[in-house]
Amino acid sequence: MQWDFERHGEAGVLRLSGFLGERSAQRFQGAFDWALARCTGPVVIDMSALAGCSRDGEAAIAHAAGRLPAGRGPLLLCGPTAEVADLLHTCEALHLVRVVPDLATALAAGDGPA
Repeated sequence: MQWDFERHGEAGVLRLSGFLGERSAQRFQGAFDWALARCTGPVVIDMSALAGCSRDGEAAIAHAAGRLPAGRGPLLLCGPTAEVADLLHTCEALHLVRVVPDLATALAAGDGPA
């Protein structure tokens, strides 16, 4: 898994590519912590370039969502493939995650009430 980060106003966008699985779950957690420390608003995970996600990847996303400080959630996920979106709908922390189709929608959703 590869990642990069960009700020959009107060929001932080963490872009993922490759495969989010067991081997990359810890790397994802580090990237998420890095992003969280560099923005004061909502965190958006752009999954549009992610090739796939395993149950371990899903657990890493759920764990990240549960660690968002009060007032910074829900965690916004944009652009997942249909397969990844189906997997995320089984997420234990689904109430802490909002799945949207694209980055523009995610950034607009981040401006609204959490």
